[in-house]
Amino acid sequence: MKKIIKDLQLDDELQELYLECKHWLSDIHFEEDEIRFLRKVIDNYLVPGLKNEQLIEINNFNGALAQQDANIPYLKSKITGLLKLIGILINETDKEIRIELVEQFATLETEMKTLFEAVKQIKKLLFLFTEEVMRTGCEIVE
Repeated sequence: MKKIIKDLQLDDELQELYLECKHWLSDIHFEEDEIRFLRKVIDNYLVPGLKNEQLIEINNFNGALAQQDANIPYLKSKITGLLKLIGILINETDKEIRIELVEQFATLETEMKTLFEAVKQIKKLLFLFTEEVMRTGCEIVE
């Protein structure tokens, strides 16, 4: 069945989805930098002065960062695939838009939010841990 009505609002919506996905790629690059920064804090500033029991906690932070870092290539791949699909729909007006596009976008949006929240939580806990290390490390024992 050939569509005879050109829907300009739908074209705008598709372009908005496309731009949102492009923005996600920038966000992922930011999260990669954030993870790299947190690892640098751990490796250069925390680990050299820690006690054994604190090193266990650092291993937990490293594991959590590694887990989030491992999700990034998967998310990049999904975003790139979605960008291609949306690009085809924008450029080839005779293609049919299916509900799977909306579902795929919504799922990816949820996964992105989960990544952002996880890194934010790790950072918060790491900074609290760093504060505690600085406080206990700076106390003068009489």
